[in-house]
Amino acid sequence: MRRMYGLLALSGVTAEAVAVLLVGWSADDALAAWQEGALLFTAIVFHSASSYYLARMFWQSLPRRYKLPPRRSLGLLFAFLWILPVFGALGVLWSITRALKRPRTRSAKNVKIIILPELPFSPPVIFPVPPYSQGALRQIVHFAERSLKRLKAVMATRHMAPREAMEIWSKATRDPIDDVRLLAYAMKDAHEKRLTDRVLALTEALPQLPPRAQNACRKTIAALCWELVYHKLVQGAVRQHWLKNARTQMEVVLTSSSITPRDAPSASASASAPVPAAPEASLTSPKHGMSEASSLWEGIDPDSWLLYGRILLESGEAALARKAFVNAETYGAHQQQLLPWFAEIAFRERKFSEAKRCLSVLARVGEKGRELALVRAWWNK
Repeated sequence: MRRMYGLLALSGVTAEAVAVLLVGWSADDALAAWQEGALLFTAIVFHSASSYYLARMFWQSLPRRYKLPPRRSLGLLFAFLWILPVFGALGVLWSITRALKRPRTRSAKNVKIIILPELPFSPPVIFPVPPYSQGALRQIVHFAERSLKRLKAVMATRHMAPREAMEIWSKATRDPIDDVRLLAYAMKDAHEKRLTDRVLALTEALPQLPPRAQNACRKTIAALCWELVYHKLVQGAVRQHWLKNARTQMEVVLTSSSITPRDAPSASASASAPVPAAPEASLTSPKHGMSEASSLWEGIDPDSWLLYGRILLESGEAALARKAFVNAETYGAHQQQLLPWFAEIAFRERKFSEAKRCLSVLARVGEKGRELALVRAWWNK
């Protein structure tokens, strides 16, 4: 290896010396123009050969991390040596023998590490599909130690349905950090405003609708009012107002749906009349339910009775709510859908044996009323 280095160095130095001599001879004034050009061309050839040999020698002396890729590194050395005759060889020799062999400095004064701060109000990345599920976000809001992570979890609920995000918002409103708490309150208020605006818009448009479409509109209004109450978006007197409004609308729907076909001409007149009281006749018992169902209009559906029963139960009228659920079962509601509500009513009335019987028959996991978790906890003791 050393012999090869010596041959390359000797060849390069000799060719460079010949090139320098030829350049010196070409400066003689006694030479003709063609002779001067020939000498310069020959000097360039010898200089190129010298640059190649020296580049090969210096490339062999490079550390391994600088040799690859070989063509590029060898070409760079050749360019330095060819552009700078003599001085280029001396500079490359110094770089290889001194600069590249020295270790890199690791002084802390030369390097300053700056940790990028996390900005909580930077715009979040919008994914086409939300990367979190409801359970994951709920766990983050409950157990994440970093407030920024909890804040991002609350912001991710913008891509979820409001009824699924409501539990996360409720937990976030009790967060010790102001930013998380205020963001959750803002999202709840925005959802409440959307529901309220929709209820007011439907209420204003109700008189202009034809009689056949008014029942569907009233059911929508009642469902929206019930959503405001059920998700605890309103409290106090406002809650009582929306609960009363939902009950009133459902009573109108059930009263107009209980009109027989021969009384149908008077349906339009009764729709514009003041809202009547709760239809006691429509809250039938199970014995009279089947006989009366054949004479009722086709507009009756079990969902209306189910919603009406939940509204009554939230109002504290358990007896009327039980009758409404019985009517819902009479008109086609599945028993498994109603058993949680019967168990809840029995639990409120302190009829624990009946509550236990309803829960033992219940086969649908996850179907529960507001107090069903308490019933299950009592039953498992």
